Amino acid sequence: MDKNDRVIISDAAWAWEGLRRNRVYRRAWLRHERARPRICDARASLRYIRLDRPYIEAETFGLISFADPDHSASEVPVFWRPNLLRRALQVSLTVKLETEQNGFSLSSLKCCPTVLDTVDGERHIRLGGHHFWIQMVSQDITQLDDDTSIEVNLTGTNHLPQRISSIEQLFSLHRSEDGMPSPVKRPPNRDKLLEGLLAWDIYYGQNDDTGTLKDIAIALFGEGRIAHEWGHNRSLKDRAIRARDRGQAFVQGGYFELLKRASF
Repeated sequence: MDKNDRVIISDAAWAWEGLRRNRVYRRAWLRHERARPRICDARASLRYIRLDRPYIEAETFGLISFADPDHSASEVPVFWRPNLLRRALQVSLTVKLETEQNGFSLSSLKCCPTVLDTVDGERHIRLGGHHFWIQMVSQDITQLDDDTSIEVNLTGTNHLPQRISSIEQLFSLHRSEDGMPSPVKRPPNRDKLLEGLLAWDIYYGQNDDTGTLKDIAIALFGEGRIAHEWGHNRSLKDRAIRARDRGQAFVQGGYFELLKRASF
């Protein structure tokens, strides 16, 4: 992840950027890699996965099942536990004729959903995965095709503002022409988060190729400035330390808190 990357990504995708750097998670992934769930239907209109068992260890990291940490969330089926991702929507799924539909359907959303069925009879649907992230859960294991109708069950008051925001995003996606909802304003403090992940990558590395605080400062401020000021400007080192510590805190569990208040 580069410091100059200013692309707006969803907070659920930010959280994955933290978790996939977590060394404990990466070791757990290696233990389960051979048993990872496979995509069993990769039609152009959807990606479908069926779990043959629960993944208890993955759940301790906030996931429903393991996903490959070498890839971004747009490339692999990352599903957060709905009780952790407070914007997740409870939905009902039915198959209706096109003439009977007056709401959302898979075809009306104009994007490729990822669908995951668990052994306990829950169906999880993820729309997006990078610029936006809408995650839904249903007890209806019904036929999956373009005519599948989606009805949102907005019951109870728990996390209601977050769920309403998800519905607004879903409606924007429904009305879009290109399978992308309306752009959103970049949430505050994401530049600091980006600095933290950049510092983590430099200082801790993934393949024992670790750097120093000075390397972090060069990435943040440029080699020229560090060459002239590193020896006497204490604020540069302090900024590098804060970025390193921020990245470490996020990777080692801070992403949980981001999910609870996640924006798009």
